[in-house]
Order: sequence, then structure tokens, then C-alpha cells
Amino acid sequence: MNTLKTYFIFFICVLAVSCGVYAQQPVRILFLLDASQSMRQDWRGGNKWHSACQALTETADSISRIPGVETALRVFGHLYHEPDLNCRDTRLEVNFAPNNASRIRQKLQELRPRGITPLVYAIEKAATDFGEFNGAKIIIVITDGEDACDRDICSARKALEEHRVWLRPIIIGMNVQKNVLDNMSCLAKTVATYAHDEFRSALQQQTLSVFAQTTLQVNLNDEQGKPTETDVSMSFYDMADQSLRYEFYHTLNYRGQPDTLVLSPQYTYRLVVHTLPPITKDSIVLAPNRHHVLNLHAPQGYIKVMYQQQGAVNKHNERIQCLVSPAGSKQTIYTQRILTTEKYLTGTYDVDVLTLPVTSLKGVRVEQSKTTEIFLPAPGTLTLNKSFDLYGAIFAVQNNRLVKIYDLHPRERQEIIAIQPGKYRLVYRAKNARTIHTTVDKEFEIQSGGSLSLKL
Repeated sequence: MNTLKTYFIFFICVLAVSCGVYAQQPVRILFLLDASQSMRQDWRGGNKWHSACQALTETADSISRIPGVETALRVFGHLYHEPDLNCRDTRLEVNFAPNNASRIRQKLQELRPRGITPLVYAIEKAATDFGEFNGAKIIIVITDGEDACDRDICSARKALEEHRVWLRPIIIGMNVQKNVLDNMSCLAKTVATYAHDEFRSALQQQTLSVFAQTTLQVNLNDEQGKPTETDVSMSFYDMADQSLRYEFYHTLNYRGQPDTLVLSPQYTYRLVVHTLPPITKDSIVLAPNRHHVLNLHAPQGYIKVMYQQQGAVNKHNERIQCLVSPAGSKQTIYTQRILTTEKYLTGTYDVDVLTLPVTSLKGVRVEQSKTTEIFLPAPGTLTLNKSFDLYGAIFAVQNNRLVKIYDLHPRERQEIIAIQPGKYRLVYRAKNARTIHTTVDKEFEIQSGGSLSLKL
């Protein structure tokens, strides 16, 4: 056994024991191997097909020792001869199973390169091979060229997403031109190799990266720079295609420190912390087998909205909503129900309470770990009893001007409305009236917490 292989086996076994990564979730690794006619060609260090088979056999043998790992082999370009131009030439040759190295070795000894390269179709079929499996799904592609069937490799992403293959495939190119590999980067992580030893090393290293335990601690720091903020969801997106990779709810562990996350180092992440408003951090790069700490400025306080008269709450006014937006902005960041308390980043906010009429509060200040209380006059209850269908509206009297706040429902015989204290006018006419002179104009006043009944 040579030095490189010995090191590979030793390192991956130490990783399994010391990090315990395999106990966290099962792993399925599908090797997707190009067996097109061009794989017969020689390159530095031997023949490409022999290089691929030898390195794949060694790698499969090494990881077969790891508990919780299953491997499989799908091949493309080997069932039909090149002149047939068969764009569906692929088959799962070895099904997923633990300790699969001997089966893969035997199958590789039987196969011979002969066809074209239906790469995209093979990746789409590979996505279906994992079946109903809830662990990590890994596809490692070995190829010496681009798709021979004029398929856009980026289109294979849909199949991967449909079958919940969230980890990006790894494509190891054997003497593949740089521009071709660059085109594949929309779908996969690509690695260029130009000789037998380079390929062998790359295959082992990329397979090893699957098991790398990369950890991240997200510190949501308060005004004093201490990681005390918590209890908020966090979304990690792949910046390459904006797909969601992980979703966690931030938690403090039993020592009062932010809990540690285990993430794949394959991606460059965009993190969205769903505070109000959200905190976003782009271009997060994680090195394999390292612990990372990310500090975010996230001081928070509270807004509590209530009525001045607590006994005035009833089913007509307890569900009133409050639209909260950053001060001076028209973008609503949250809809808070009255009589509730919600957490926001420290700062200044505008709050529009959807009472009748709307109550607008400007410059509401939120401070670290404090609760800003908003007290509103309790609405009164207006009951309208109608003896006929009518058209009408309620107007608030503001500075000798009428501002419409509510349209009556023409066919409802009774309407019960929660209205803020103040003076109002009700203007209506019968639905079937044929003259404008039947319009009725009534003034009324609502008292806080009171009730008023009008017969129309």
C-alpha cells in the first residue's frame, strides 16, 4: 500500500472517530463514471480509463470502512457504440449498499468504454438513484468531456432539486478544457486534472471533503458585543444558485453560548437571520475541518401595543393589526397584532395601527432588552341596525373636513364596528332610491370603551 493511500485511510478513520460526523446522519455517495469512447485515450501517467478505474477502486475501498456510508456506481456511455449516438446511454450498475467496494471493483473490470457522453441525462438519472433516503446525498462525477447531446448542464439542477439532492455534485475533469469546466460550475463544484497522479489525488481529496466536519457558531451580539441574542430562525443559501441549503433556529446551549452548527464546506453561503428587520451576511466561505465564529450586530428590544383601558377589550377590537416599518420607510417589516409584544432590532420605527381611523405613531424607539409600550385609547363599538338595503359611509370629522374611514355593506342588516373615540358623520341613502335628495346625514360621537346603536 503506497503512502498516499495509507494517509487517506488513516485520516478518514481518525476523522470518523474523533469528530463523530458519521453518527450525525447517514451518507450515500454515488460515483458517476464516464465510459465514453474518448476515455480510451492516453494521458500523462497512463490511460484515462485505467486511471479512473484504479483511483475509483482505491477510493471506494477506503470509504467502505466508514459506518453509515453507502456507495453506488452509475456509468454512462458504455452500453452503445459511438456511431449509435445514444443520448440515453446510462445505467445504475451497482446499487447502494454498505461495504460495496468489491462489487464496484468487479463491475469496473467488466466494463469497457465505447459510446458518447450523455452527461446531463446521466446526472438527471443519478438524482433518482437515491430513492427514499433522508441522509446526505453526494454525486461525484468523473468525466473527460462535455455533454455530447447539446444539453445545457445547468438544466440538470431541476432534477437534483426534485429529488432533494441538496449538496452540489463534484465534477472531476480528466484533461477537460477550462472553459468547459467553467460552464459546468453552474451545477457543480469542478476540479481540473491533467495527469494520473493529479486525478487520483483529486478524487481522494474530494471524497474526503464529503466527510469534513466544518462547524460554525453564529454570535448574535447585543449592544455590549455579547452573544446574548437568540431564539430566531436562520436560513443559509447557496450564493451560486440562491437555493436554500440549511434552516436552523438559533439556540443557546446549556453553557449559555450559541450552539454549534455543522455545515458543508462546499458552498459559499448567504445567511439571512430572520430578525425584524432581517440581518443578511453574504459571501460566507467555510474551510473544511475548521471551527468558524461569525459575529453579527443584532441588539434587540420589544414593542408592546395595548389599550389604555384594559377592560375595554372585546372580539371586535382584539384583532386589530399594527403595521411596523423602519422610521421614514414605507416598507412594512412586520404586522403585529394589538395586545401582543414583539421583538425588533434596536432603532426607530413607525407604527400604523389599523384602527378606524388609522392611528399613526412616528419615531417609536426600541432600545436594548427594553420594552417600548404603546397605549391607545380603547375603541368604542358602533352598531348599525338597517331596515333596508342602502349605500353609505362613515366619515371622521378632522379640522372641519370629512375623511372617509368606512364603507357600509349594502345588504347587511346589522354591522358592528370598532371605532376610535371622536366625532363622526354617517351619510347614506336607500339602495333603490331614485333621487339624491333622499340622502341622510347623521352626526354621532364615540366614547372610549363605550357603545352606540343607530337605527337606519
